[in-house]
Amino acid sequence: MGADTVGAVFLLVVVVLALLIMALYIASLVWLYRDSHARGKTGCMWLLIAFFTWPFGVLAYFLLRDQTVTL
Repeated sequence: MGADTVGAVFLLVVVVLALLIMALYIASLVWLYRDSHARGKTGCMWLLIAFFTWPFGVLAYFLLRDQTVTL
């Protein structure tokens, strides 16, 4: 394998990992917003917190959220 092939494979791996992390980021924000509404909390506040402090904001929400879901 030449240097060009190794570089191309490395670039492909980096791009795939970046896309997976971006998908996880978006999915976690959508889940957080929906879950906070289901628990009767302000979704926008938690969404903004998690948006700017991800992944720590999602972890904080998970630890601090109410345990009961309102339907």
